[in-house]
Amino acid sequence: MATIGKRAATWSNSDGLVVGFGTNQPAIAGAPAKNYGGISGAKSAVQKFDWKNLNAADALKITVPAGTRVLDVRLVVDTGFTSTGTNTITVGDASDADGFITATAATSATMASAGAVILVDGVYAFGATDTVAAELKSYSAATDVVLASAQTDWTAGSATMVVTYL
Repeated sequence: MATIGKRAATWSNSDGLVVGFGTNQPAIAGAPAKNYGGISGAKSAVQKFDWKNLNAADALKITVPAGTRVLDVRLVVDTGFTSTGTNTITVGDASDADGFITATAATSATMASAGAVILVDGVYAFGATDTVAAELKSYSAATDVVLASAQTDWTAGSATMVVTYL
């Protein structure tokens, strides 16, 4: 399983094995670790964006490969967002624009604080009562996970969208 982050110091031994020293520093501030129950092969894709991207007509996206099951989607606020109105962000796919993160979860208020983490809450969320992997959102073809905002009056802020899949 790949880890997002880096070690304080590393060296390679005579066999070519990279050995790390010090704590593993996360590359994304504010993103709490998530335990996937020992699922090997899980990968995370990251897309950074700022308020200017939200005001543009083009949506931001992460393309997940064919045969993917999405484990988690989250937004990690790097710099608090501001806007002249009550603005919202959604994350979904071509079938459901807010299937992962709804406009209720990602508002100008919830995105206002640096370090805030907006978690998946849409119909594609894997809930506490879901028990089988088949209930995770899966894609037979390569698919775009799309972040969008209908508003164009964002005035500041930056964040990172993280999609974890296998």
